[in-house]
Amino acid sequence: MNLAWVAAVLFVLLASAGLAAAERPHQPLPIGELVSLSNSAATSEEVIQRVKGAATTYALRGSDFAKLKAAGVPDAVLDYLQQSLIDHLDLLTRYWTLGGGLGGCSFCYPQPVDLAAMRSGYPSVSSTPPTRYMASKPPGTPDWVPYPPSRLGGTRLSVSQIVELANNGTSQEQLIQRIRGAYLEHVIGSAAPPAAIRSHPIAGLSGAQLARLNAQGVPEAVLDALQGQFLAAFIEAQRLHYLNWGKGSKR
Repeated sequence: MNLAWVAAVLFVLLASAGLAAAERPHQPLPIGELVSLSNSAATSEEVIQRVKGAATTYALRGSDFAKLKAAGVPDAVLDYLQQSLIDHLDLLTRYWTLGGGLGGCSFCYPQPVDLAAMRSGYPSVSSTPPTRYMASKPPGTPDWVPYPPSRLGGTRLSVSQIVELANNGTSQEQLIQRIRGAYLEHVIGSAAPPAAIRSHPIAGLSGAQLARLNAQGVPEAVLDALQGQFLAAFIEAQRLHYLNWGKGSKR
């Protein structure tokens, strides 16, 4: 057999395999694998690196953090998941405000999650496709985030007050209404510590904190409302921030 012909055939096969791999869409890490990895011998940092390596961000409700905590996911991983969501929403808000976008890459957006079925991602979980343009909010914003927020200048409400109200007989429905009409204090976290240099704001409401709130008596539905209002207020704060880029005082 002609060696040159064999070499040519092998080259074509290898080139085709490389092209197929390049065209194969990058797969996000399923939420079930994250939970399984968290319950293995892997450290928190190894779990975080696995999520980073898969370039995956999850659109987690407030109650999801309590459920993940109960499923064995460490606090450090919960905090990373919340910060990753904040980082992505910051980027999506910047593109939306300034006229950019992530295009048709559904993998590039926060992945919807259904922990009851231990599923995540498009189209495994029913959710508005992130590639569908919506003038009212950044593409990829989770459906359950009440953006634009109805009010930003309402009664101030802190996380500690929410815990107190939840344990003093305030009904779940009343507490949810309080949250949706309130300005949440000390949770936007738009500034980094003085010694830190960051390209994204820091999440003022961490994943581990949301999990602890459930242990302190805050119902899951209230946690969902808290996370939704927090993210809505965060998006609005960042929208205003990017609208005012370059419009500071001039000397």
